[in-house]
Amino acid sequence: PTQTTYRRNCLQAIPNRETMTSATKVKRTRDPLSPKPILDRTILLNSLKSRGIVLKNGQLDLFYQLLHRSGYPPLHEFVGELRGEGAANTIDGDENSSLSANGSVASSSINVINQNNNPILTKNSIPSRPGRLPQLPKAFLDFLYDVSCQCDTRDNETKFVSLTSKVQMHQTSADGTTTKIAVELQDGHVVESVLMRHEGRATLCVSSQVGCAMGCTFCATGTMGIRGNLCSGEILEQLVHASKILLLSHEVKGRLWESQVSELEIDFGYKDKNFLRIKCDERSDVTDATKPRTNSRKKIQKEKRMDLIRNVVFMGMGEPLNNYSNVLIACRAMIDRRTWNLAHNRVTVSTVGVVSRMRDLTRDLPEVNLALSLHAPNQAMREKIVPSAKGTP
Repeated sequence: PTQTTYRRNCLQAIPNRETMTSATKVKRTRDPLSPKPILDRTILLNSLKSRGIVLKNGQLDLFYQLLHRSGYPPLHEFVGELRGEGAANTIDGDENSSLSANGSVASSSINVINQNNNPILTKNSIPSRPGRLPQLPKAFLDFLYDVSCQCDTRDNETKFVSLTSKVQMHQTSADGTTTKIAVELQDGHVVESVLMRHEGRATLCVSSQVGCAMGCTFCATGTMGIRGNLCSGEILEQLVHASKILLLSHEVKGRLWESQVSELEIDFGYKDKNFLRIKCDERSDVTDATKPRTNSRKKIQKEKRMDLIRNVVFMGMGEPLNNYSNVLIACRAMIDRRTWNLAHNRVTVSTVGVVSRMRDLTRDLPEVNLALSLHAPNQAMREKIVPSAKGTP
């Protein structure tokens, strides 16, 4: 009787399969990318190869440069501008038209696109030389138009978009130095990025995987297990989202300063900026997050640098070297002078010790930094909290 009662209680405690909701189920794998991210260079090149389209050296880099400086608008709008469909100054017969005689499109279209979209800030501008502008082939633009304007959901397998992910939420700390960003991927998984503002620089911590297979006991991601890799485009999209958030916060901060200065102009009747900065510093209702800096050239220069990301570290979710190929492509895009133009020593890949891939990274991309996370003063203690350390004594 005791065993029967025990089994009955256990059966009652187990929920019926029919009553289980989808919300209680945990998604353990990733869905195929549909639509595909245009920022994933490998996927785009494979699609072009399947269509028999071959690009010359520098043409794909030019496309990514134009897309970057236009602020990553919807792809069909961006391609329409390149094709001259949405710009008044790209009409046939206009001497300033971006369409050339052979049907290709010159990079002067960037001026048209920047008029309608907010650009992503770039560290160094790249001057163009008249008469030597690279051109985008018409076949390539027609391909982009076809894969970006597909409305039928059945064709999503061949569709490309500018951004496949979105910001689910972002929270900024009370002192305004740290912003936590939850990025929702197209298949419903969520990865985290962290934007850190220090004096004179902004650093972004990005994720490379959904979950992690290393099983470190101190890491919350390690308890999830591995659910899939991020493609290189999804890694770069974290940089796009964080850059827009950083630029917006910088603009809001600037507007707060302007409002404070305007109030002081009314209160004191002065328009001298140095005097207003001093008075603004003396006011008790101005917080440190919105207080203007003193009139120091070095401090003003550091403040201007806070409007774009200058450092990227792969210390978010996942083990970067277990997603080696995608992380390698993303790092190369980050240090590309045509787009993000990050300094080589400002990109850091952190690992718990995938030795074979550490050797590969030093050979394939020696320009970036490699950080080894030890987490313990000796090997015995490290093996307890980092299970993968047992294979690399």
